[in-house]
Amino acid sequence: MEMPVLPAGVALRALGPSFGAEVVGLDLRRPVAAPVAAWLRDTLQRHHFLCVRGEVIDEERQLEVSACFGPLETFPEQRKTRARATFYNVANVAPEGGTMAPDDPRLVAQKLNELWHTDSSYRFVPSRCSLLHAIEALPGEAEGGETEFSDMFLAYEALPDATRRRIKALHMVHDYGFDQRLFPALPPLDPAVREAFPPASHPLVRVHPDRGGRRSLFMTANTGAEVSGLGLEEGRALHAELVRHVSQPGFCLRHRWRAGDLMVWDNRCLLHRGRPYDATRFRRVARRTTVAGDGPVAGPR
Repeated sequence: MEMPVLPAGVALRALGPSFGAEVVGLDLRRPVAAPVAAWLRDTLQRHHFLCVRGEVIDEERQLEVSACFGPLETFPEQRKTRARATFYNVANVAPEGGTMAPDDPRLVAQKLNELWHTDSSYRFVPSRCSLLHAIEALPGEAEGGETEFSDMFLAYEALPDATRRRIKALHMVHDYGFDQRLFPALPPLDPAVREAFPPASHPLVRVHPDRGGRRSLFMTANTGAEVSGLGLEEGRALHAELVRHVSQPGFCLRHRWRAGDLMVWDNRCLLHRGRPYDATRFRRVARRTTVAGDGPVAGPR
């Protein structure tokens, strides 16, 4: 892959041994010129995870930056969004103000974010990438609240040959309604949403469209453990084995948030999960935009 040319005054600092880079010197408060947008796309393709620190930007600017990577998704349920359906409210503070109660369905549903997942895998065409902007971050004395990422390229390549052969033709079921199964006290899923987003089946081994046919795992821990082609118990056992595998520190990078951080990551080759924190003591507010994918998941032949 040809090295993209750095814009003037911009530098990259590696964050992990296999993926992740901090972008230094890029002012996203100003309109993003076309060459810079192209550089951001190329750099994300190379590093899979980018972080720009200290960017206090409004929703309009986040939309503009997000559009550099492609058209945006809208979220199925209004209760999980901010004023616009393009923004997912990743927070324990309601958009109208005030900290959410521990049993608030909007906060309970976010517990799914603490399991390994890739955003919008429940769609027939899963997302390309996500952008998360921290408006309020946890104070330094707070424990938890980080976001952890796992490299699915490395995780796949580290599997035993026998396991790679076993999973080559398997699919996993990704179910948007899994939070109701995991947390029965949540309000039932709107029938129109269920009809629009039925369970989707994707290959467990994905061929990345921008990496010359490189293969990665494509799985999740927050939408059930059903594996097409296997019995329920066998599928659950395989799923638990893969979750343990991707959780190994050698594949992972953990990000400690600061207010103003803007992060973008490639959902096609990274898993992520939020680390638990005390939502009754500390406020956290972030808004997420998600860039739509451009085709169904392709598995190996």
